[in-house]
Amino acid sequence: MAKAATPAAKKATPRAPAKAAATKAAPARKPAAAKEHPIRDQLAATRDTIKAEASKKAASLKEEASTLAGQASTKAREAATKGKDKAAEAVGSLAKLLEDSAGTVDSKFGKQYGDYARSAASTVAGLATTLDKKDLDELAASTRDMVKKNPAVAVGAAAVIGFVLARLLKGGSNNG
Repeated sequence: MAKAATPAAKKATPRAPAKAAATKAAPARKPAAAKEHPIRDQLAATRDTIKAEASKKAASLKEEASTLAGQASTKAREAATKGKDKAAEAVGSLAKLLEDSAGTVDSKFGKQYGDYARSAASTVAGLATTLDKKDLDELAASTRDMVKKNPAVAVGAAAVIGFVLARLLKGGSNNG
């Protein structure tokens, strides 16, 4: 009977499950997301380095572009100022020519037409003085205001200037 009691006694004694004992004894595991991935970490570091270098290069390019734009603006302003000065000189020469020819117009066509020539010379001389005294910004503002107030005059003036320039260019190409 002892044999029969022994297996029954063994059944009555509680034992710890095998899994529970194994989990308590095993070291703590890292979660799957926190596992080490040296290639992924190296790729992330490389990506960060590339981003930083690209950012530095972009900043450098922006600075260079800004410098070049400033230089271009300065050169354009210098060229425009030279052009304005030459235009003022040419308009002044035209006023002098008109004033000098007013006497000839008087003798050939009458005093009334000579007065028109003197009036035109005075107006052109005023334009030459205005061109000479004003800077580019003032001239641009004056031109914008004039175009807004008198668009028909502006279109007419543009047509006349275009015609004169075309004639000058055409004459220049025939002489060359």
